[in-house]
Amino acid sequence: MTSELSDDLVRHWVTGWARTHDYDVQHEGNVHSALRSGDSDEWEYVLYSPQDTDLRKIASAVSKDSARLLTVIAEPGAPSLSQNPVDGLQLISDEEKLMVVDMETQDVEDPITPEGYTTSREDHEGWTRLTVHDGDKIAARGRVATVGHYAILDRIYTNHDYRRQGLGTFVTRALIAIAHEHDVEEGLLVATADGQELYEFLGWTLLGDVHVYGATSGSRLQPSHSQFDDLND
Repeated sequence: MTSELSDDLVRHWVTGWARTHDYDVQHEGNVHSALRSGDSDEWEYVLYSPQDTDLRKIASAVSKDSARLLTVIAEPGAPSLSQNPVDGLQLISDEEKLMVVDMETQDVEDPITPEGYTTSREDHEGWTRLTVHDGDKIAARGRVATVGHYAILDRIYTNHDYRRQGLGTFVTRALIAIAHEHDVEEGLLVATADGQELYEFLGWTLLGDVHVYGATSGSRLQPSHSQFDDLND
């Protein structure tokens, strides 16, 4: 049995997601924020079913700076701010989904590396990156952080030349095995529309809809939490 969507769960996801990106993170009541660049004012504010007071305050801050974002995580199918517009904000993305899995249903053992590939693992403070190599080429990779009893999977990516070969499934299972080195009970991730089917096949279930907003004067018309990684990073 997995948890229901709540502010506490969103707090844990934001903490783990920010950690895998090396973002600074702050929690002030029900407002969870991440600084996407230490030398800028690129704050992203994450709210779960926001109260009107918090929403108006954060919306005002976001509308004044095109580098800032507001992300609202809501129950599946719940009305978004696009149905009840907030002055100064525009919808950037509503295709991403917050998903959850009961870690007891997932394999503890490392999956077998696909034939012809090798893997490498980099452990950082609070998170780990796993990379799949084809010789000197990066075929796929992903990251996992553990926060409390949660494992947060993020930045799962398959090089375009290696897609449809099961590497996304392998990376996800390998990250889960790494997470099992800790006392984790549930896994969390944000999936793209394309990735949702894969994660459902692996036992993950839909927990919430992710809506991303930016200033109407801004030009950042792209999702902010896609499961990707920079192969040069």
